[in-house]
Amino acid sequence: MIRSVPQLVSVAAIVIGIALFILTLFYIDLDETMASASRLGLALPVILLPGACWQLLRTWGWAISFPEAVRPPFTRLFRVRLAADAIGFFTVRGLAGEPLKVVLLYDRVAPEVTTAAVALERLAFAVVGILIAFFISFAALTSLSMPGAWDTVFTLLMIGAVVVLAALWAMARRRTGDYLGRFVGLIERLTGRRLASSRVIKFILDVEDVLLDLLRGGQHRLVTLTGLAVVCYALMTLEVWLVFWAVGESIGLIEALAVETFARLASVASAAVPGNIGTLEASNAAVVAALGLGGGGALALARRIRALLWAAVGLALYPRIHERRQ
Repeated sequence: MIRSVPQLVSVAAIVIGIALFILTLFYIDLDETMASASRLGLALPVILLPGACWQLLRTWGWAISFPEAVRPPFTRLFRVRLAADAIGFFTVRGLAGEPLKVVLLYDRVAPEVTTAAVALERLAFAVVGILIAFFISFAALTSLSMPGAWDTVFTLLMIGAVVVLAALWAMARRRTGDYLGRFVGLIERLTGRRLASSRVIKFILDVEDVLLDLLRGGQHRLVTLTGLAVVCYALMTLEVWLVFWAVGESIGLIEALAVETFARLASVASAAVPGNIGTLEASNAAVVAALGLGGGGALALARRIRALLWAAVGLALYPRIHERRQ
């Protein structure tokens, strides 16, 4: 029996994912997909290589997001990241995976510092991803011949990218002071209540202080995170190209970037669906078909195998907390 809103959201997400998976099976050519999948065999280790590099680089980006004085070892961060992503993969990503990172590092780093490091790494990769998505959407609209509905999708993606980037730029203009702290102070003056005395509010304000110190502490960290985000985007695009190379389909750079951009957008939009069931298959197969190419089913299969393999590795390497933090 469903007794809460989170349970309702989870059940609805699972139902939507299963429905999309069934629709994808009717949408794609199963014979062509099976034939393409058979050609993935020997090439699969090569296809999985960009994903492995992506995991290492994302862990490096998370590592440099910590203050140097309290930065955990890379191997510990790698295990924590894989374990949290594995749990998030099978549940609601973000709501389960990101807090778990804080818990698994609780015996080594203060929770507010870990939370700020997670937020900084996520923010840097999200901003660069949005910026790249803007340019790729523009290139898709001007260079690729796609049905009208897909032109609308990429146009909306461009508009969304502009809005988000404008908001982030407005926040970044201020180099001193905080944001949430001033907002809480305003609410306190209007209501006469001492919100900052709450443990939850205090923790959030402490996270903001650490995050702003990291952002304003030097350009080297931000430049490195930006470069890593670009390289990781390129690695996932390379994965798309490798799958089509393995199945004998010809695909250009802009087409591969368009596939990765839409698949990434769909992944973010379907974060509530456990295991991306159905949404992963539908997003990859749909955009490939819109480009007039075959091999969408093979791409979805390769990415499903990659996701399951890394989830299994994350569960196998699940770290333990050996002592409690004082």
